[in-house]
Amino acid sequence: MLKNTRQTFIVSDLHFGHANIINYCNRPYDVVKGNRAPENKPALAEMKEDILKMFDFLPDDCDIWNLGDFYFAGSGDPRKVSDEVVKELQEIINRMKKTNRRLFLVMGNHDNMHNKGQSRIDFYYKLGFDKVYDAPVLVEDKFILSHEPVYLAKGSTLVNLYGHTHDISVKEDYFCYDYENYAMECRVFDKMGQERPKIQIRYPEREVDLKNYKNMCLDYNNGILEWVGDYFKQAALCWRNKEKKDENDS
Repeated sequence: MLKNTRQTFIVSDLHFGHANIINYCNRPYDVVKGNRAPENKPALAEMKEDILKMFDFLPDDCDIWNLGDFYFAGSGDPRKVSDEVVKELQEIINRMKKTNRRLFLVMGNHDNMHNKGQSRIDFYYKLGFDKVYDAPVLVEDKFILSHEPVYLAKGSTLVNLYGHTHDISVKEDYFCYDYENYAMECRVFDKMGQERPKIQIRYPEREVDLKNYKNMCLDYNNGILEWVGDYFKQAALCWRNKEKKDENDS
């Protein structure tokens, strides 16, 4: 069983290099449509710097969990990831790690880069992550860390921490991984975008007990959380997001 042995922080779905996510998730930057549009480079650079400033704020001697979708390199053959992208990733991770931090990654659907014969996991290890997982991870015998939300049986004492749905918590049968039965579920949508039968139709016994389902969704918009025992408190927030939040609250 994994345990937290140092001051620990957790975040998800940073989406470095992803212009479209700015519109999808209402991030405070101005972009045009299309990830490859050169006009988006200044906004992506601003977003990267704002994210890294959050990490600059954290103590040097700590552990940091990222629950996937770390960097978006675009569609196409991930083996052809450019040297420029690899260099940028290396710079990002070096700045995050400082001298005595450990970085852990639970891989997401966008963490699919690999090149020169490496596996995906080896690619991220070589960049500097200390631990890389391609499946949900159990920590402290209570918390399941995953990229996509996982199915938990009624009465389960486990708590799911996930990203993927961004700052929208699960309120329907959107589950891609059955943790307690160790079986992968089909996605609600197939590769062609056609809706499949809902999970609770295909598996009636797996209808989710939302009243008792314990979960927490993490996303860049929520900033970095400090993990203290059974509690999570905000440790760092992108100042642009805070400014926007203050405007909405006024």
